[in-house]
Amino acid sequence: MSSNIFLCFTGSAVSSFGDRKAELSSAYQQGPLFDVVYNPFYLQQHLPPSPDLIRCHPEKSDHRRLYGSVCDLRSSTLPGSSTLSHSMFDLTSPPHRFIQRYDSVSSVPSSTSSRKNSQGSNRSLDTITLSGDEREFGRLNVKLCYVPSVEQIWITVLQCKDLSWSSGCGENPQISIKGILTLSKPVQFKCMAKEASSDIEFMETFVFAIKLQLLQTARLVFKVQALTPRKKTIGECALPLRELSTQETDYWLIIAPPSKASVCSAELKIGTCFQAVNSRIQLQILEAQNLPSSSTPLSSNFFVKAAMFSTGGMVDKKKTRLLKSSNGCVKWGETMIFPVIQNEQGVNFLIKLYSRSSVRRKHFLGQVCLSSDSCSNEAADQWRDTMANPEKVVIKWHNVYPA
Repeated sequence: MSSNIFLCFTGSAVSSFGDRKAELSSAYQQGPLFDVVYNPFYLQQHLPPSPDLIRCHPEKSDHRRLYGSVCDLRSSTLPGSSTLSHSMFDLTSPPHRFIQRYDSVSSVPSSTSSRKNSQGSNRSLDTITLSGDEREFGRLNVKLCYVPSVEQIWITVLQCKDLSWSSGCGENPQISIKGILTLSKPVQFKCMAKEASSDIEFMETFVFAIKLQLLQTARLVFKVQALTPRKKTIGECALPLRELSTQETDYWLIIAPPSKASVCSAELKIGTCFQAVNSRIQLQILEAQNLPSSSTPLSSNFFVKAAMFSTGGMVDKKKTRLLKSSNGCVKWGETMIFPVIQNEQGVNFLIKLYSRSSVRRKHFLGQVCLSSDSCSNEAADQWRDTMANPEKVVIKWHNVYPA
C-alpha cells in the first residue's frame, strides 16, 4: 500500500514538473534561451509564475531585478506581443511614439529647452556660446619707431578691427586702449574713449624718452577696455620690444581674452646645435628678460633646469647657476652638452625657469618645450631647424608657459 502511495506521489510530481517545464518553454517557443547579462535598468517582465513562488514571495508592483537575458533587450518574443522592446537601445521604435532624451551621467529625462549637460549645468545646450580662449576679440593696429638722436620711442595706436565684446559691457559701451611699457617702473598711457563698433579708429601718438637698452628688455602691453557702465578689460595683446628699430614698423596684434590668472611674462633666450660628428646636442641657456620683481623685501635669484627626454624617458638633466636679476634681466651664457645615443628616437628638451628667494624657497615661473610638436611655434621651428642643419647654432627667444 505504501509503495503504491509513493509511486502515485512520484508520478504526480513528475507530471507536475513536466507540465511546468512545458509551460515555461512555450513562453519562449519563438527563440532559444540566451546567456544572462547585467542590466541595472531592466524592469521585471511577468513570466507565468509558479504557484509555490506566489505563496512564498507575493508580487510587488515596483519590484526591479538587475539581471535579464539578452533577448530581453531585443524585440519581445512573447505570444501576442505586437510592439518592439522598450529598451533605450531600440532605435527602430515607431515614429509616433514619444522619445525622451537622457543625460549620460544623470539619466534624468530632459527636454530641448532645459536639460542638464555632462557637468550638471542647467543651461540650455542650444544657447551655449563660445567663451574664453575659443572666442576671437579682434585685431589692434599699431606703429612703433625709435629715434636714437633724442632717445625717444614713438607709439601710434591706429585702429581696432573686427572688435567684439560681451553682453555684460552693454550694447554701446565706450572703448579705450590702455598701453603699458613693462619696465621696472611701468610707463602707462591711454587713448581717448570712442563709441564701440566693430571697427574703431584712434589715430593717437605717444612719445616717451627712454633709453633703447631698457626698452629692448621690456614688452609693450595693450589692454582694450570698456568704460561703461563700468571699467572692464575685454581683451589684451602684447609686443616684445627687443627688435625695436629706427624704421617705423606696422604691427597687427591679435586681441586675446584677458587672463584670469597671473601669468609670468618672462622670456628665455635659448641656443641649440646638433653636433652629429660628436653625437651630442649643445644647449645654450643665454639670458632671460621680463623677470618678475620680488613681492617681498627679500631679493630673488633665478636659475634654469634643462632635461633631455627620449621615448624611453628622461636621459639627462642639468641646471644653471643661481643669479640675481638686474632690471628684470639675467645673463647666464652657459652651454650644456647632452650626448645622443645612436638611433635614439623622440629626443626633446624641457627647460624650466625658477626663482629662489634668500629663504631658499623655489618658485616655478614657466617652461619651454623644445620638440618638433611643441605647442609653441618658435620652439617647434627652432627644433626642426636644428635637426635639419647639423653643426648650425640656432638661437631664438621664447615665452615661458605654465606647465
